[in-house]
Amino acid sequence: MSKASRIVILCEDRAHELFAKRFPTKEWGVKHRTIRVLPYPNGMGSGKKYVKDNLSREVEALRRRHASTILVVLQDADEFSVDRIKSELDAELRSPRGDHEPIVYVIPRWHIQTWLAYLDGKNVDENNKESYQSAYGKISESKDAHVFIDKLASDCRNNKQLESPPESLVAACAEFDRIRGAL
Repeated sequence: MSKASRIVILCEDRAHELFAKRFPTKEWGVKHRTIRVLPYPNGMGSGKKYVKDNLSREVEALRRRHASTILVVLQDADEFSVDRIKSELDAELRSPRGDHEPIVYVIPRWHIQTWLAYLDGKNVDENNKESYQSAYGKISESKDAHVFIDKLASDCRNNKQLESPPESLVAACAEFDRIRGAL
């Protein structure tokens, strides 16, 4: 059973939402009712801008709460490095994210579809923007993605070493280690 009483998800789009909601409910004991996804633009504007515009407010709300809350922030890095996006997200905050704060940055390179391709056994190149979008775009927004997300959740929960994973996925796993004790 999860120790956190609430998980708040700040993300760009439906694929991010599906990933962020599914991952903690498998293998981690998190109940669906404890997860709240903040509304995102859903084709009505920039998801990336939405995340940046709302991050500071959500972090401040998390810091004021007495209940144990985890904030999961998902944003694509696109052509930039994961470290650069982490720095940009931290720069949006009034005070930097503390080492033990329950704030997780999940940052796929171009799209979360790259991770699904990797979890489907493909060798992936995170520098290639288009390769996985067409093959995994629809899957990433449907229940068809569950099998891949469940596999990753299980591997992470059991500390299974992933074989040649994309760098952004390695960084995301390290981020989940920040909150392992709260899940």
